[in-house]
Amino acid sequence: MKTLAFLIILLCTLSFNALSQNITEIPLPEEFVTTMDVASEYPMVRTGYLTDSISDITRFYQQKLGEPSKTNGNSTYRTLFYNYQEHKVRISLYRRSYVTEVSIMVE
Repeated sequence: MKTLAFLIILLCTLSFNALSQNITEIPLPEEFVTTMDVASEYPMVRTGYLTDSISDITRFYQQKLGEPSKTNGNSTYRTLFYNYQEHKVRISLYRRSYVTEVSIMVE
């Protein structure tokens, strides 16, 4: 019984560690300034900002991750939906006050 409990805990820990690495594997533009990074909880979230436009950031992610499976928004806000390493990834972009806020969520 102790062995079974140990194996379950070990598998959960390994799975969680594999998931937490996924947020760090999402590419970021060079000048990305991180304001929050939650890789130890689920869903994993990283937020920050850039001075680049929404169009430039969208092009960056299209080059790095390919075409998104779905896109919502316009020139003020946009959300890109990806399937990345068997996880759903949502990249939300919001333009205000000369910066674009970026929020990346791995489900």
